Amino acid sequence: MANYVYGMDAGIGICFQTSFGTANTASMHWLEPVGESVDLKKAQIERKGMFGVYDAGANQEGMNTVEGDVTIEAKALPLGAVLSAVMNRTTVTSSGVYTHTFKPRTTDWDDYSAERPFTYHKHLGDAGSAHLYSDLNGNTLELNIANGELLTAKLGVTGGTYSQVAEVAASYPTGDALAWNISSASLNGSGRDTFRSLTVTLNNNLEAKHVLRSSKYPIRVRRGGMRSVEVSGTILFASQTDMQTFISQTEQRFFLTLKSATEIQSGYFESLTIDIPSLRFTEFPVAVGGPGELEIGFKAAGKYNTGSATALAVTLVNSKAGY
Repeated sequence: MANYVYGMDAGIGICFQTSFGTANTASMHWLEPVGESVDLKKAQIERKGMFGVYDAGANQEGMNTVEGDVTIEAKALPLGAVLSAVMNRTTVTSSGVYTHTFKPRTTDWDDYSAERPFTYHKHLGDAGSAHLYSDLNGNTLELNIANGELLTAKLGVTGGTYSQVAEVAASYPTGDALAWNISSASLNGSGRDTFRSLTVTLNNNLEAKHVLRSSKYPIRVRRGGMRSVEVSGTILFASQTDMQTFISQTEQRFFLTLKSATEIQSGYFESLTIDIPSLRFTEFPVAVGGPGELEIGFKAAGKYNTGSATALAVTLVNSKAGY
């Protein structure tokens, strides 16, 4: 009898490595994915030599890489692991309340890995082995929140070595996902209640590098272009303030804070704060799409701010000491 597999049976976790080239499953951070596509890719080399027939030549195996993404509803505990995969982290603690600050790296992790390398465990809930993808880097991060919804975080990965191992038993974190209804946003120090949806995207622009050696897997993950921070969303057209800011191309500070109903201890709650010190609107189309209230589908870019020495800072408060 066939053993059909459900997606809801899958076990997905990530574990940070001490070095590039050494997989690790000793301290897994378990995720509860909405969906994922992390997988082994095998490039095909097609022989070009002509050998007396009209058909294409035989294939040989080419470069092996691991790519894809995983999306979660963002609980404060696993969100720290996702953020650690794409940015550098510092921690401040006070009586069991941990404040983690994440900023894009100013130097590479080491000569082999631009970001902190990690191992990705995927077991499909069947009787077979688990799939283990190691030497990965966090390439992109997308934080997405809309009214009436939960915050989602999508981590895009690249790099990779593949193996099959015995399943590691999952242990899932507690707590509620961060939601739209306990939030606040501000632009240039002024509180705003007109945002309908927001997406913040960090792109590290990483590339897996293959070299001449006795392996088809990449030996390094390096930067292939400039890092970028992008913001998009919809905003109610309550006044011409933001349109005038777009016209003048003025840069302004943007804050977004989301809080959970999960209390760490008396008076302290899980929270996430996104700080972009220099935000510039790049698209602000004022269009009348119908008789209802006008909404603007805007785009903006977060630029490096010399005073803050960063283009993005993310602060996460939870009960976990480290990642």
